[in-house]
Amino acid sequence: MKPTLVVAFDGLDYELIKEFDCKNVKQQSFGRIDNSTDTKSIKTSELFANLITGENYEQHGIEGLSIWTNPRIGKLEKLISRLPYSNKTSELRQAVYESLGFMSAKKMRPDKTFLEEETVFEKIDNSRAMFVPSYNPSEYWQMGLDMTPLEYGFSAQKTLEIWDTREHQHRKKELFHELESAILPARDLLMCHYPRPDIHQHIYGDPDTSSFSHDRLRKLYQETDELAAEIKEKSESAGYEKIVFMSDHGLPEGEQHNTNAFWSSSAQSSVSKVSLKDFFERLTGDDFSFH
Repeated sequence: MKPTLVVAFDGLDYELIKEFDCKNVKQQSFGRIDNSTDTKSIKTSELFANLITGENYEQHGIEGLSIWTNPRIGKLEKLISRLPYSNKTSELRQAVYESLGFMSAKKMRPDKTFLEEETVFEKIDNSRAMFVPSYNPSEYWQMGLDMTPLEYGFSAQKTLEIWDTREHQHRKKELFHELESAILPARDLLMCHYPRPDIHQHIYGDPDTSSFSHDRLRKLYQETDELAAEIKEKSESAGYEKIVFMSDHGLPEGEQHNTNAFWSSSAQSSVSKVSLKDFFERLTGDDFSFH
């Protein structure tokens, strides 16, 4: 197969990419990803599990964004969720957890130890996953620390600064170190996850909140397009013949996200929309034509 680089810009919205004319993100081919078929929720962990296994939550076992560290709580959650809605449901949940000694349990974002299906990274020997949700997320993201500063009274702006100067720059450095290496040949598959767009959009990109800022979104998309240009230049120099950008969803909508996921490819394609579940099977084929 051709050496392939996949960069996932978490939350980058198909409609806004078009509106802000992000030429580097769009590449030669540009279209939508169907991210809602056979999906329990439009949240990152579940969506990436769909993508890297080619299955849905019923097969790979991951639903939503986070998972209980104690799997027995997850089973209880499912049982309680089936009860008729009432104000006593939350009281029942708390009482059950207390009686079973679960109050100290935490939620975390899952990694590959929670997957019940083989992933594309096991199928392709010469591959590397970099911070991929539901496989090997960074510890910072896995523990849900991205928004934690808000809980301690830090401003939204400071929260974003902490993310950008620490986690985002770390991911950028790691990817560029790989692409600029003089001894590492291009891999059959290299995938890296950048959640910066989603983190920023949860602060000022939800149309249902008063913090929505069209100007700040424009700046975010311009900066992401500049990063895409850097990545393309370095990956082509490193020998990658197929460069794919994508997202798992678009702007936040309440507790979930919209369905404006996108994909783009450095190769020409006549197909405008692909399914999230079969995305990787097609991606790792001989070409990216989708015929």
